[in-house]
Amino acid sequence: MLTALKNTIFSTILILASANLHAQLLNNSSRDLFSNNNSALSTSAMQSVLPADSAFSLSAYIEAPNTLVLRWDIEAGYYLYRKSLNFIEISNNSLQSPVIPMGVYTEDEFFGEVEVYYQQLLIRIPFDSALVGDNISLQLNYQGCAEASYCYPMQYKELNLEII
Repeated sequence: MLTALKNTIFSTILILASANLHAQLLNNSSRDLFSNNNSALSTSAMQSVLPADSAFSLSAYIEAPNTLVLRWDIEAGYYLYRKSLNFIEISNNSLQSPVIPMGVYTEDEFFGEVEVYYQQLLIRIPFDSALVGDNISLQLNYQGCAEASYCYPMQYKELNLEII
């Protein structure tokens, strides 16, 4: 009996809260909900994050004579996880172990203590020029977050670099 009464009270509170929010939205319908007014929706609606390709701008090039360089320019307020970095060569088996710099250790809301990169990440991957042929095909996986508590899903990129 007591549980049924608690459930009824809880349901009534939810219905009243929903009706109150609906009334606020109707009252604000002629105003811009995203302007800096007292609307409870203003703050959450204004929070946004960049697309992953903008937050973590990736470029790749060959550094003479036998090194593939991957460079991420990371926007302010964003970071990449070291543990999410993965490199899979699609052809040739010419790539050697990547040289990955040390990152910064931080306490992450989602994963606890993690190593991350801010501003820029530069990774060099040596390759055997005798095995590489005329191109390098590589699949990259990486993941990052916005400090505003949003983590991107794992990013998958495929790179094809022509050796000149």
